Amino acid sequence: MSLLQPFISLLDRILNVLAAFTNDWGLAILLLALLVRSLLFRVNLLSARQQVRQIRMQPAIRQLREQYANQSGKLGEEMLRLYSRYGIKPGLAFAAGLIQMPIFMSLYPYFSLHGAQMTSMLIPWMQSLGVPDPAHALPVLYGIIGWLGMLISLVPDPAASQPALLRAGMPLVIMGVSLTVMWRSPAALVLYWTGSGIVTILERLFFRSSYGQKLLHKGIPVPEPVKD
Repeated sequence: MSLLQPFISLLDRILNVLAAFTNDWGLAILLLALLVRSLLFRVNLLSARQQVRQIRMQPAIRQLREQYANQSGKLGEEMLRLYSRYGIKPGLAFAAGLIQMPIFMSLYPYFSLHGAQMTSMLIPWMQSLGVPDPAHALPVLYGIIGWLGMLISLVPDPAASQPALLRAGMPLVIMGVSLTVMWRSPAALVLYWTGSGIVTILERLFFRSSYGQKLLHKGIPVPEPVKD
């Protein structure tokens, strides 16, 4: 807890400012989610670019595997060269998660500690946001929003990114796991993640726009035939 205390204190100051501005803790929590996601947009953009690059290099990977099916050493060399050419950085996803971890790890203890004093007109059936939603409406809403967000592919041709069964089933599995976690979590925490999920949908819709696609594909090399 001591390591997270600076982040918890920062969350407390920011949320109190937002609550004074909106006069509603629920709205303040949603604004906090928007603020955090806005600050992390650059990180999310870099992560999304890596995903798109991995999608776009799949035809070249299949071609290499066919060409060097019986030459594992040569295949490894060509794969490393291909990853370098496309700018794939496996450590980037880990770094992105590491940057966000202190914020995410601070949310649960903060809302568990301070949520009891929070109320919101957005959730009129609850007298405190520090306890789980007795109606379970928030966790269900969170699960639906998260599921919808995962259905929006970063590329116009989602079939190119993953098999249809995986594309349809994986969001349902993740939604089920998320519901299990959020079912007994403080309503304030679920509201935060619901707001973050809404921002995810808006962010992915932006990435699907013509300008968003230009941002995602910036720096991706033009595919070229694999040499014999």
